[in-house]
Amino acid sequence: MKPKSYLLITFLVVSTYLPVWSQIQAGAKAGYNFSSIRGVKEYDVVPSYNIGGFAKYKVTDFLQARAELLYFQQAANLEDYFVLPGELFRSKARVTFHNIQVPILAEFGLPSLAEEPLQPKILIGGFFSYTLYAREHFNNNVTVTGYEKLTYEGKSNVTSIFNRTQYGLQAAVVAELQAFGFPVTMEFRYQYNLNPFSEGDNANRFNLSGTHERWGEKMYLSTLSFNIGVKLIDL
Repeated sequence: MKPKSYLLITFLVVSTYLPVWSQIQAGAKAGYNFSSIRGVKEYDVVPSYNIGGFAKYKVTDFLQARAELLYFQQAANLEDYFVLPGELFRSKARVTFHNIQVPILAEFGLPSLAEEPLQPKILIGGFFSYTLYAREHFNNNVTVTGYEKLTYEGKSNVTSIFNRTQYGLQAAVVAELQAFGFPVTMEFRYQYNLNPFSEGDNANRFNLSGTHERWGEKMYLSTLSFNIGVKLIDL
């Protein structure tokens, strides 16, 4: 094939897809997470964070398809427990999940407000995440007859005892505005995990039995996030 033919084909392909790509926006986002085990019982939330990027494609004047790739932490408090009855007791235990998460969302807005400085929007969709690493943090409280009580912080790798894949639903309310020449979004997002992070044999583990007794045979996570995003480029 002659070079001119290659140039002609390249031009036709680019011309065909340029209108599509020109409707794609990409940017970065980050935020704080507040997670806890989900249930009717009262439980303090555990703070963490998320960071990553997003891309969205304009489907209609009021709808955009949005995909994200995030490093996303979730965490939960655990019940205190004995390792060695009468000698080693762990308090203030919590587990943190270090996840890679992919949310797929529909972003709804009002076309009549498209030119306004402040635009309200709604996000609805789902997510899938994979746990790279799960770590338990705790205080070790050591009591040995004839010695002073000793307390020190500890941590352990507990990745293998929890479900490493999570999926569920997300919904958010969003405010989009201009700041320093960039479209900036502020959002409150709620994440509802559909599958349990802990179940089955975990109910008999020394470090989880008390938590399972409180929350049931299966334990689920939920997270409320406050996020800030900024659009950086139009592709």
